Amino acid sequence: MMQDELLSENFGRRLHELRVARKMTLSSLAKSCDCSVALLSKIEKGKARPSLNTLHRIATALDTNIGNLLPTERAQPAIIVRNGDRPILSDGLLRGRDGVQLEALSVLAPGSSFQVNIHHVAVGGRSDGCITHPGEEFVYVLSGEIDLILGDETTRMSAGDAAFFASEIPHGYANPGTVPAAVLWLNSPPTF
Repeated sequence: MMQDELLSENFGRRLHELRVARKMTLSSLAKSCDCSVALLSKIEKGKARPSLNTLHRIATALDTNIGNLLPTERAQPAIIVRNGDRPILSDGLLRGRDGVQLEALSVLAPGSSFQVNIHHVAVGGRSDGCITHPGEEFVYVLSGEIDLILGDETTRMSAGDAAFFASEIPHGYANPGTVPAAVLWLNSPPTF
C-alpha cells in the first residue's frame, strides 16, 4: 500500500474513532460540519480526501482541532520537534488542488494554548475559502509572498512581513507570486 493511501486510511480511522467517542452519527456530524454523509463516509474509509476548509469544519464539529485528527504519535510533552520528524498535512490527507501543505511545528498535547504551523503554499495555491473561529492568529511570511484576505480586504505580504488578527475575521490566503511561499502561522487556541 502506498504511503498516501496508508495516511488517508489511518486518518479516516482516527476520524471514525473521534466521531464514535463523541457519540455522533455520520448524519449528525455531516449536519454539524455542512458536509454530505457520503463524503464523511468516504473520508472515514480512506476513499476521499477533504479540503483544508472541510477538515477544519469537521474538527470544529468534533470540538477538536486538525492536529488531533492526525494519526501520529505525540510526545508528552513535546519540547523539541526536529526537522524531518514533523507531521505534514499534504496531498495524502487533503485534496491536493489547493496547493497547500501544513507542516506542524508544535506537536499538540491536551491543554495546549497555541499551535504553530508552516503553511507551504505553491504558486497559485490558496486556502480553501475563508474561515472564522474563536481566537487570535499571528502570521509571518518566511519566503515568497501571499495575499492575506481579512474580511473584504486583501493585503499583499512579502518575506519578513507579519500580521496579527482576531480569528473571528473571515480569513484566507493565496500565493500570487512566481515562487512557492512559506508562512509561519500561530493560532491561539489551537484550531489546526
